[in-house]
Amino acid sequence: MLDNIPSVSKGPISDLRSIRKKRQILDGARQIFLLNGYAETSMEEIAVQAGVSKGTLYNHFDNKDDLFKSLIDAEASRIARKLPSPNLEDPNSASALMPIGIAILQVMEAPTTVSTLRLVIGSLGRFPRLGEEFLTRSLGKTVEWIAEYLGTHGAASGIQIQDSYAAAEQFTRWCLAHAVERVLLPDQPRDTGADCSAWVEQALCASGISTGAHNHA
Repeated sequence: MLDNIPSVSKGPISDLRSIRKKRQILDGARQIFLLNGYAETSMEEIAVQAGVSKGTLYNHFDNKDDLFKSLIDAEASRIARKLPSPNLEDPNSASALMPIGIAILQVMEAPTTVSTLRLVIGSLGRFPRLGEEFLTRSLGKTVEWIAEYLGTHGAASGIQIQDSYAAAEQFTRWCLAHAVERVLLPDQPRDTGADCSAWVEQALCASGISTGAHNHA
């Protein structure tokens, strides 16, 4: 009779093992996709690189498309988790958003993220909406946070913003543009702290959130 009683711990342990195995597969897939590109990568190669059987691979992913999109989705979620929200106690929009802009630059210019951007850009022919989906998943919440902040505090900085969401989106896209430049020009030296601050200041001005450095007072 006791044999029929389900183990309380078996489920969570099994789930944890599944999560770890899926992460192991995604790590292997990332390396192969970066090396060969999407079109030239096979599920067999991914299984070998990840150190799993093809059966295990297909237990977690239906096909190569499913695996690739899961990889990009996981990377977008990782980026989103690293980005801070605005300081709602700071009524000065320029000073409140400067740390967010710097965080976007640092996260998007990190080698891991640059590699992901290369994968996304290189796969747009097959997945035309992948870029939009990646940006929405990675930066969408940050755009919403900034828009909410601007709607509450924008006027306190003496800046008239007609569309808070559009301004927030323009600000994040301006910061993203610098990361795309890093993809296209990989041999450029990494930005210093001063470089990041200067670029974010440009983004703040270009999006109508700031009129210049004096707004940081």
